[in-house]
Amino acid sequence: MHEILRVWTTRDGLARIAGCALLYTIFLVPFNLLQANFFGIPLRPAAALPVLLGIFFGPAAAWGLGIGNILGDLAGSWSPMSIFGFIINFLYPYLSYLLWHRWMKGHPVHADRVSTGVYMGVAFVITVACMALLALCGTVFFGRPFLEKFLGYSVNNIFWTLTLGTCLFAGLLDRAVQQRWVYGKEWETRLSGTPSPKG
Repeated sequence: MHEILRVWTTRDGLARIAGCALLYTIFLVPFNLLQANFFGIPLRPAAALPVLLGIFFGPAAAWGLGIGNILGDLAGSWSPMSIFGFIINFLYPYLSYLLWHRWMKGHPVHADRVSTGVYMGVAFVITVACMALLALCGTVFFGRPFLEKFLGYSVNNIFWTLTLGTCLFAGLLDRAVQQRWVYGKEWETRLSGTPSPKG
């Protein structure tokens, strides 16, 4: 069974789906309600989470963030675009997970310049691609201006992903790997044969 579906059949997978959904919702709701800006950039630190959680939890993060986005929108910003928001928030972490492991192939996983640089490259590429797709959905189905929406989505997500997200990634990567917090087929392959830490 593909890992996207298999995640629903394991206790660890379900726990990570629920955890990601809860964390994303907690970060989304207050700032969605406040609609605050800082030098024109929306104060939406939840944008730092998709790539970070995607790399750590793969398919569990994909489902968790998709569900969390729906819950966040139901708290005050629901619209027909929320359906596409679910799709993008599913793809965003999952594609980040796949691309990071592909680019890290052959390099040991620990917090160093290489892993952080790969994180930032993945964050930029996947963010631009997913925000372009989200803006395109708004244009095709709701007649929204593509360039305006694409720039708005991209600036917000790139800012938070490359600032707060990078700090969290560099600070948490080693501990996440050592404690086996990570999840997904790619991590199983990487960590096979590596002894679990003694608790």
